[in-house]
Amino acid sequence: MSISSVDLATESKRTFEPLDTVYDVVAPENVAFQYRLAGPFIRAAAWMADMTIVFCWLVLSTAFAAYLLFSLSDLLGTDFEDVLETLFFVFAILNGLFCIWFWNATFEAFCRGRTPGKAIFGLRSISLSGRPLTVGQALLRNILRYADFMLGPFLLLVMGSNNRMARLGDLAAGTLVVNERLQKKATPAIVFNENKILTIQSRIPDEFTITPRIHKALSLYVARRLEISPLRLYEIASPMAALLARESHFPYRVDPDAFLCALWQRATGDVKKERSAVK
Repeated sequence: MSISSVDLATESKRTFEPLDTVYDVVAPENVAFQYRLAGPFIRAAAWMADMTIVFCWLVLSTAFAAYLLFSLSDLLGTDFEDVLETLFFVFAILNGLFCIWFWNATFEAFCRGRTPGKAIFGLRSISLSGRPLTVGQALLRNILRYADFMLGPFLLLVMGSNNRMARLGDLAAGTLVVNERLQKKATPAIVFNENKILTIQSRIPDEFTITPRIHKALSLYVARRLEISPLRLYEIASPMAALLARESHFPYRVDPDAFLCALWQRATGDVKKERSAVK
């Protein structure tokens, strides 16, 4: 494949979205979602907001409990003062433990991944599949938050060393934090009608099949290909197309981008047929 001067000129004029803050999720229906990852500083601001709200809750709930029990002591008399005092201390301890260990997990599990602080800043925790967090994921990622605190400033190195800016809790629970106020795009299922792609698709051997992992990779490629410059697109497509062409014993030398699009469309059609047969 040759890159023409027109392609080079077009590349120099086009602007593209940054790739390092985007996380792609491909749904079973072959719809690709693009989430903008939340960085460590906005997440820290959301955590500070949560801690402020937790502090206010502790003060107000403790004051209300003290007022309520004090009112009851006036009604019940001095004989129940020790019991009411014990109840107050039990409530204070349980309330504090809940705020320390389960406050964030409860909100994330039952409020679609949002704590009050995350809601203020437009953030949300989701699973790697794009689905809402399970109770287990919410508990695990928040219990391990204290391991993150032990890392101190080295936590930034952990978050910067992976492609989803995940802390230890996120890595263990299989979650990520996204910024919903930035654009989240859904690319619907695509149908290629170009003669070149249809011709390649018809010449792919019928017995050749790809794994679900390769299908997902092709789906991500198809969803993002229009956002990438021609030169970069060729660099990405060439190695993968060459490998899949050898495995499929494809006898022709073709445009790598067109070959991947044709293979994706053929594989997507096979998946739909399988689902229809199951139904």
